[in-house]
Amino acid sequence: MSVQELGSIGEFVAALATVVTLAYLATQIRYARLAASDASRQARAASVLDMQLAQINNPEFRRAWGKADISTAGRMEALSERLGVSVEEAELIWHGCCAWTFIHWAQYRSMKTAHDSNELENLVRNFYSVPPMVVAWNTDPLLKALLDPGFVEWIDGILAGTRTP
Repeated sequence: MSVQELGSIGEFVAALATVVTLAYLATQIRYARLAASDASRQARAASVLDMQLAQINNPEFRRAWGKADISTAGRMEALSERLGVSVEEAELIWHGCCAWTFIHWAQYRSMKTAHDSNELENLVRNFYSVPPMVVAWNTDPLLKALLDPGFVEWIDGILAGTRTP
């Protein structure tokens, strides 16, 4: 084998190694982007949960918010009547339901496997079909308006039985 033939084989191997390396890097970048997106989503959900806990744990904050948002009183009165609890209790329940939906939204947006999907579908099918979650989900349009429309459709599909496990 001549030096020129060895050089040609070396160039071919180098070109092949370059293509393989680029493919590997592209895959790594893709997964790093997905991981960063997942981390950002989880951080947003955690921030929403922090705000919900602040409202649950601070009656003065809830009252101030209720004064600033004139729709709160009517929404909480309707929820209170449907659940058979006081308006104050309805407000606590509503914030708890919001916290749950954002936890589930983060899970929904992070689903990677059929097992992930089945686990969350089972949770939604059972948890969102009983009070207080079903009442909050179906009574207060603001709860759904705060969420990704695709997620709302997904939950409504599960509750309507149009999605199967």
